[in-house]
Amino acid sequence: MADGDLDTLARRLMAALTRALVAHRGPEGAAPELYGIHRLVLDVAERRNLPREKAAALLNLADLDARTGRTHEALARYRAALDAGRAADDPYATGRAMESVGGAYQELGDWSRASDWYGRALAQRLARGERADAARLYGRIGVVHTYAGRYGEALRNWSSAVAGHRKAGDVAAQARALSEMARVQEYAGRPEESLRTCQEAVEWARHAKDVRLQAALQLRLADTLERLGDPTAARLHRGAAERMLGAEHQEAMRLETNGGVPPSTYEIRSASAED
Repeated sequence: MADGDLDTLARRLMAALTRALVAHRGPEGAAPELYGIHRLVLDVAERRNLPREKAAALLNLADLDARTGRTHEALARYRAALDAGRAADDPYATGRAMESVGGAYQELGDWSRASDWYGRALAQRLARGERADAARLYGRIGVVHTYAGRYGEALRNWSSAVAGHRKAGDVAAQARALSEMARVQEYAGRPEESLRTCQEAVEWARHAKDVRLQAALQLRLADTLERLGDPTAARLHRGAAERMLGAEHQEAMRLETNGGVPPSTYEIRSASAED
């Protein structure tokens, strides 16, 4: 890498090393080595004036900064990646960088800047017809408005997220978005609406055949019913959730005994995920 004569081979080696390290050590265990590898790739990209590779290296470095709590450093690198992505005319890198800038501001508690950057990323996704990503971004904007106490804006964005997931055919994501919408309705002092929305979320989780998600939503529904003064109905929903989780655990054990892979768990979270 230092010699500079074998940049193409070196970049291919770095890519192979990255995949191997993550496969064998996992993202967290491989992080120290990955940081050095991405720095080397960045050096090559800058030396050879390769803006697309520069954007990718900066995004990877920024992600590692973000995971280790160096949010300000991550923010600076995400902004640099955005500039490189624009220079390369790379819509993936620019969209990813804008969303990540929003995530960094969210981590710093700057809700206005976070929603602004998420909005820029959303505009690009909508222009490119990327429905699933647009729906996810509506959710991220909804989360930021919820943190800021702007419940009306949060509900409008979660409603758009629900519609986007429905159009994309992602039933489980639609159920999770409805669940988050119910949470915001409760924060806004609208418990009856929250109850109806949560019941709808349970139905969609049932359609998705996602037992873990359905059980988590049943528990949320039980909490809402309890706050509305109906402890009997709340106990029924908690019991249903426990039976679902028990049945799913037994099935997981059966699959493991037979050499299969137990089903993955779901956690209800605001739209990062996955990002």
